[in-house]
Amino acid sequence: MRDLGGIPSEDGKDVVPRGLFLRSGKLSVLSKQECKRLCGRYHIGCVIDLRTPLEAAEFPDPLPDGVEYLQIPLLKDATVGITHETGSDPMTIIRGLRKNPEKLKEMVPDFGKLYVDVVTDEYCRSQLDKAVLKLRENADKGICTLFHCTAGKDRTGIVSMALLKAYGASDAEIVKDYMRTNRNAFWPTLKKCIGILLMTWNWDLVRTAYHSFMADRKLIEAAIKNYQ
Repeated sequence: MRDLGGIPSEDGKDVVPRGLFLRSGKLSVLSKQECKRLCGRYHIGCVIDLRTPLEAAEFPDPLPDGVEYLQIPLLKDATVGITHETGSDPMTIIRGLRKNPEKLKEMVPDFGKLYVDVVTDEYCRSQLDKAVLKLRENADKGICTLFHCTAGKDRTGIVSMALLKAYGASDAEIVKDYMRTNRNAFWPTLKKCIGILLMTWNWDLVRTAYHSFMADRKLIEAAIKNYQ
């Protein structure tokens, strides 16, 4: 989890307000008590869940009373490598198809296309705009909002991009924030890749998985380029 506050605008005169926009991965890794402490410590008044309804139902956020919860899924359907329902979670699929690595590779989505689709597809874009509007409305009221998907990389990264754009941040600052995700993603990704190697002994698949789990600046740059 990190605060988007302090990121400067393109002209350097203004910055994104601190303590109002928190981005993170899924909150279901926390107990109810831990989540209550988190919300209390950062004065979180609203949580926006960008996951599919099925993801949210399988791994619900254990929010305390008094915190507004909104589901604004950016994607309609389960997408391998992006959404993490039980049936579409990459590691679950790998375990089931470990003897057929070529089929596994075929299931990996075109991440570049997906990032562009989120900012151009009618449904995805309407959901993206809805999330950003709610974030800004809450900020105007002084309400801290946490927004998240599962890993806190792709869907959360795109919403962060659109929000930072709204505050006048430069493309360079947006890319810099997006790439910060890799500071926390590296070790979990390494563990997953070791697991994939031990299950399949297919180095090509390991490389594919590594690039799927890590933030790639080309992806967010494609989203920025097509975001109007």
